Amino acid sequence: MDDIESEATQRHTARSIWAACIAVLIGPAAMAWVVRLVALGAQCAPGPDPCRGLALGGGLRDALALTWLINSNSLVLLAIAFVATVASLFARRPLRAALTFLLLPLAALIVPMALVFVSMYPGCTVSEAGIGSCVLWGAEMGASFHAAAGVQWQIYSFVPYSFSIALMLGIIGLFLMRPRPLGHATANPTACPTAASAIRSEAAQYALPSSARMKPPTTR
Repeated sequence: MDDIESEATQRHTARSIWAACIAVLIGPAAMAWVVRLVALGAQCAPGPDPCRGLALGGGLRDALALTWLINSNSLVLLAIAFVATVASLFARRPLRAALTFLLLPLAALIVPMALVFVSMYPGCTVSEAGIGSCVLWGAEMGASFHAAAGVQWQIYSFVPYSFSIALMLGIIGLFLMRPRPLGHATANPTACPTAASAIRSEAAQYALPSSARMKPPTTR
């Protein structure tokens, strides 16, 4: 029972660590998307003017700045993804571990990049060199938008390595961290009564007098 409880605790802790890594890498971008959806709900097209008196531009800029603060560093990005992958292995989910290291870094970069490109408008200049300006809903976007221009090169720099490592971790986890049940298998409840009935029937046969026992038919 203690082993079962410790195994369940280990899996719960591993799932919590995995979810925390997802929140760190995807959470700020998700908040930026919430701001974008609020503007969409208010029917505010991307442009330099404020959105119905709301400071949506500043909120979007700050959320993106927090996103790039973590995700623009490839080493930090891959380190957090690796922690999430190891947590999935300890949770005995080798397939999820491989997919985490393969897809999580990509999602952490593609999600905010897509937000930037759907929020651009004619006159909003975004470049990898940081040249140009873009005012969105009353706020200067600055580096929060320019950082999206270099995402593709950042992806090209680590995808071959992340794919190889994800494949290796998936194979290792498949052999060493297979899922196992937390409890023991129970016997078939109908098997024991059937066996007991057969034993009682056989015992009753031998308890009868020799004259009353069933004799096999004789052949002539």
